[in-house]
Amino acid sequence: MDDRRTAWRRTAVPIAVGLLLSGCYVSTEYGKYPDGKFVQKTSLVREWTAQDGGLVLSDDDSFTATGLVLEYFHCSADGLREKSGRGTWSMSKGRESTSVLIDFDDGCSATLWTGESAGETVLWAPQAEDDTLILT
Repeated sequence: MDDRRTAWRRTAVPIAVGLLLSGCYVSTEYGKYPDGKFVQKTSLVREWTAQDGGLVLSDDDSFTATGLVLEYFHCSADGLREKSGRGTWSMSKGRESTSVLIDFDDGCSATLWTGESAGETVLWAPQAEDDTLILT
């Protein structure tokens, strides 16, 4: 009987500790980003503004960006940087929100997500470990 209890404890304790630690990790991310939201194209087609930049998404799938600080990829210098320019955009439905891919004419790309913050639809993207770009 004691052998079964010992075996059960050896199995249950690591599982309980793992669940506890994973729950703590997940809880640190809560509220870090806007709540995910699915949107239609018509609600994306407009001017979006942030503190230091902006993005205009047009109905013909073109865009104009001014001073957007994002994590870019497929560029001559990938990573976090400020960028302005023109290009095309597309959208797709993800697990929790709509994602918006912007492709600049020079080949650079970035992804933003739709969300809701303070009852308002926003576009957002992480900029650094503790910083998030939010366009309203």
